[in-house]
Amino acid sequence: MTRKIAAIITAITGDRIIIGEEELQHAIEEHFSMLPVDILLELIERVLKDPTKIYEQKKLNQYHIFYRLDNEKYLVVIVKKTTTGNYFATMYSTGKSIRNAHKDLKEVKS
Repeated sequence: MTRKIAAIITAITGDRIIIGEEELQHAIEEHFSMLPVDILLELIERVLKDPTKIYEQKKLNQYHIFYRLDNEKYLVVIVKKTTTGNYFATMYSTGKSIRNAHKDLKEVKS
């Protein structure tokens, strides 16, 4: 099975993040149904290139969690890091605060 790529964005970490069409469609359908695809891609790029905070989660898989504060609300982009590449998992808003589950993670950038 071949992954269809919608975009590749280089994050502030230097990692090239692969934005898959399926994951992008999920973010649109579940979290940003009011936005066109091109605008959502611009938002993803903004969060990845100029985040307010980045957290690292290492459990079964490794994730980087990029937060950006805009208009007093946080947007979060979740990136799965694997040996084959770095992949966009999802994006959503957390409102006026960072999720409590993320606050205890190792902070990569603040």
